[in-house]
Amino acid sequence: MMKTIISLLTLLLVGCSSGLQVSVPDSVYENNQATGYLVGTLGANTEWPKTGKNLITTINIRPLNTNTPSIVDSNIITITNNNEDGHFENPTISGHLFNIELPVGQYEIFSIQLEGSDGNKTLISKNNSKMDITFSISANQASYIGQFLAVSRIAKSELWNLEYPSGYGYLQHSYDQQRDKTLFSEQYPKQQATPFNLELLTFTDNRVLKN
Repeated sequence: MMKTIISLLTLLLVGCSSGLQVSVPDSVYENNQATGYLVGTLGANTEWPKTGKNLITTINIRPLNTNTPSIVDSNIITITNNNEDGHFENPTISGHLFNIELPVGQYEIFSIQLEGSDGNKTLISKNNSKMDITFSISANQASYIGQFLAVSRIAKSELWNLEYPSGYGYLQHSYDQQRDKTLFSEQYPKQQATPFNLELLTFTDNRVLKN
């Protein structure tokens, strides 16, 4: 059974803003292991014409549990953002902070999907190959994996010779540790003493995720 946690309703996981939804399967917690926190931001570029504000982004994560023979779909953790509301916004970017309590262990980002529209039909951008992006959750610590910003791919108008958002997109990954550590302390004052550790993600540029 999946338990869906919506940020507007559940302060424990994602703060007090709307637009961000986190889904964690019950099976992830079933062994009563020690836990830590997965922290990062998911948002959008807000500069025209590459603004990703109209893209719905989903990051899919799963535990790498060596105690089980295989990884099954029931262990998928999803983070989805439709870019409504947010914890920060300025002329160039906007985003939500997420904070998800997870059992200690190794995890991987194994797929990403961005959903948009060209005005006529829904367009989907997603990875077509293995991503191999791993990180660790440590006991009673925040593992910060950075910021992921949706960016719209550009299409060329043959009629007007103009560039405009195509409905396809990708995520731009970077780090803003000081900003997000401050946000973490503001949104979760009871966790201010929690060590805030940078998790360096290693990956090659993918069509849906870029450095």
